[in-house]
Formats: sequence, structure tokens, C-alpha cells
Amino acid sequence: MRTLLLSLLGSVALSGFLSSVQAAESGTVAIPDKVRASILKRHPQAQDLQASHETHFGQQLIEVRFKDAEDDLKHELFRADGALFANEILLANGLEISPEVTKVLAANFAGYRLEKAELVINPNGVGEEYELYIAIDGVKWKVAINDKGTVLSKDRL
Repeated sequence: MRTLLLSLLGSVALSGFLSSVQAAESGTVAIPDKVRASILKRHPQAQDLQASHETHFGQQLIEVRFKDAEDDLKHELFRADGALFANEILLANGLEISPEVTKVLAANFAGYRLEKAELVINPNGVGEEYELYIAIDGVKWKVAINDKGTVLSKDRL
């Protein structure tokens, strides 16, 4: 009986460890209880919650993506203490990107193709940041640029 119990505990621990490894490899992170509660209070039927770490306006944040009751995909950014920071706004096309940002993209990423664009508006003052998913010669990149045209980060995906 004791051997069976130890074996079961070992399996559960291994399963949890493997889930953590898989989450880390996919870029997802665990959603803190305060964040989950905040989302479910405002969106009681939210489903398919997934989270990752992001930096916006110099702050380390948790981005949570989920579908709401109307099956719309939402992106919300939270501080470490669970407080809602801002929403990421999905832009319909490249025409909604500021001209300064478009110039920087063309100058630094020649021949890029825009796949997805998101906008974060600073809730604590002036400023915007764009999170752009682009492809260049089959290589995918995630690029963060502020509204002044400064490249904040670029990560090969």
C-alpha cells in the first residue's frame, strides 16, 4: 500500500513537472489566482485562458488571452499584484499603425510582411506601444516599437 501511494505521488509530481516544462517551452505561464478572479468577475464566461510574460512601458506584466461569451478573443495585461494594467487592442490592418512606426519597420526590417498588430495605450500617461508580428523571408519576428519609433525589443519566433 505504501509503495503504491509513493508511486502515485511520484507520478503526480512528475506530471506537474512535465506540465511546467511544457508551459515554459510554449511561452505560457500559470495565471495567478487574483488575475483569474479579476477576469472572471468582468467576463464570467471567459474560456481558454492562456498567459505569458510581456513588458510594456518598462513594467513586467502578465498578458492573458481568452475568449469571452461572444467568442471574441481578448488580450488583457495585468501587474504582478493582479491589478488590470491595460488591454491590448488588435489592429485590423497596417493602416492603423502610426507613420513613425511604419517608417522604422521599413528601415529596419526590409521586405517585412505584417501578420498581426496589437496596440497598448499607456493607462498612466501619454504613450503607445505596438506589438507587431512580422515575417521576413519566412522568418517570424515579434517586434515592440513605441509611438516615437523606438524599437523596444525584437524576438525571433
